[in-house]
Formats: sequence, structure tokens, C-alpha cells
Amino acid sequence: MTIVIQVALSFVGTIAFSVLFNVPRKELLLCGLTGAVCWLTYQLVLLAFPEALTAATFFAASAVTCISRFISALRRMPATIYIIPGIIPLVPGIGIYYTMFSAIMGDYTDALLWGFHTLRIAGIIALGLLVVLTLPRKLFTIRKI
Repeated sequence: MTIVIQVALSFVGTIAFSVLFNVPRKELLLCGLTGAVCWLTYQLVLLAFPEALTAATFFAASAVTCISRFISALRRMPATIYIIPGIIPLVPGIGIYYTMFSAIMGDYTDALLWGFHTLRIAGIIALGLLVVLTLPRKLFTIRKI
């Protein structure tokens, strides 16, 4: 599947999650944009460095947080309206599934490996959010000239 199709599907998926998250209707397209930027950043970093899954996750989470803070300053809305749906494409759902599947099947070694991998990705997402959220608000406001 090409990157363009993946980005388009992440846009649609993020909007679908935003509807479940009760995001105001007028903000749905911007939430979709954050999800698309997230997945595009992730794929571009992986394209440049195929083995850098952790770095790709970090940069994608940071990009989502940056764009969300800019949009929230422009639209005068809380940044979480854009951040939470925007990181949905990064959530390691397959890792969570395989962790539980391995644990239920009794393969505890595999469950620990998948669980560690999943927690690592979740921690990197949190770190990417934290790094940008600690920056001052002034950096994300656009001044009128």
C-alpha cells in the first residue's frame, strides 16, 4: 500500500475516532489533518531510516503535538481535542493484541516480549508529547502584524 493511501486512510480513521470522542463537528477535519500528519511523519522517517521504529514514533508524536498546539491557538480550543485523535494512528494495537494472545495461549516469553515492545512504543509516544507540551505557549501563537 502506498504512503498516499495510508495517509488518506489515517485521515479517515482519525475522523472516525474523533466522532466517537465527541469532538465538535467543525473541528473534525482538523483532527483528521493531525492524524494524517502523524502517519505521514511516521512513514517518512521509516522511509529514510527503516530500522528506526522508535525514532519514527517519537517524531510523529512530536509532530502531532506541534500541529495540535498551533491549531488550538488558532481555533481557541483545547489542544487535547486534536492531540488525542491525532495519535490514534500510532497506538500499538497489534502489540496489545499479541501480548494478550500470547498470554492466553500460555506462551509467557512471547507475551513478555510483545508487552515490552508495546510499552516501549507507548512510552515513546508519551515522551514525544511531553517534550513538545513543555515548550512555552508563546512559541505556538501566531502574532498579528
